[in-house]
Amino acid sequence: MKIALCHLELSCGPQERNLQLLEQAVRLAAEQGADWVLTPEVAVQGYYFYYINKNAVVASQPSPELEPLRKLCREYGITLFLGCGEYDAAHDKNFNSCLVFGPEGELIGRHRKLFGGKVGAEAWADKGDALTVLPCSGLQTGVLVCADLWFPEYYEGTKAQGAEIIVDMAAWPPTQVCGNPLPAWLHASKATNLTVIVCNQTGSPQWMDMNIGQSIVIDQGELKLAYSGEPAVLLFDYDAEAKRVQSIAYDVHYIK
Repeated sequence: MKIALCHLELSCGPQERNLQLLEQAVRLAAEQGADWVLTPEVAVQGYYFYYINKNAVVASQPSPELEPLRKLCREYGITLFLGCGEYDAAHDKNFNSCLVFGPEGELIGRHRKLFGGKVGAEAWADKGDALTVLPCSGLQTGVLVCADLWFPEYYEGTKAQGAEIIVDMAAWPPTQVCGNPLPAWLHASKATNLTVIVCNQTGSPQWMDMNIGQSIVIDQGELKLAYSGEPAVLLFDYDAEAKRVQSIAYDVHYIK
């Protein structure tokens, strides 16, 4: 199977622009044969949307604005992992989530970020309370959001629940405040003996330089693929039967 990471500049939005970029990137990935397409953390609204507009309203998801992306899932038969803020009316809470859409555009499931919330750029979000393992293309897939991948109880918990691969949506470059996440990501893969995929983002918002943020693929604790820099769609081949990465380099398609 082929997996694509949408390594894009999305953190400052606005949502309308982000959705246009995502549609462009997802279509490009699908046309290159991708089976799975991953996006960064809060890709829809932009990671810093709350800093930019503290009156922003987080919608229930999937909202009508996501229909073009769901249509691409149906058109190309892809699975889409979409970083998105969402409102849960039943609990009157907002969550920093990864929504997973299947090849028919259906919502397979969602993971709500377990770590953080109610502070900084994520002051709008509450914490999730459950690990997430979903069947995607025949693989039991552990889904995490950004700093979730720092904590052994989360990645080891997904493995204990049957995960055969772990994907993570991120907005995490190396910084003095938050540290370098790569050692933790490597340890997560080694500890679980699973492939770990992190879809990060790029750009230079005033609050954090994401240009050095890496989108990575790790097998059994060994870094296989890494990219940082210009917005791009990054594709690689994955052996779903052997559960190992096949590519020795990303197939890089730059996004203008």
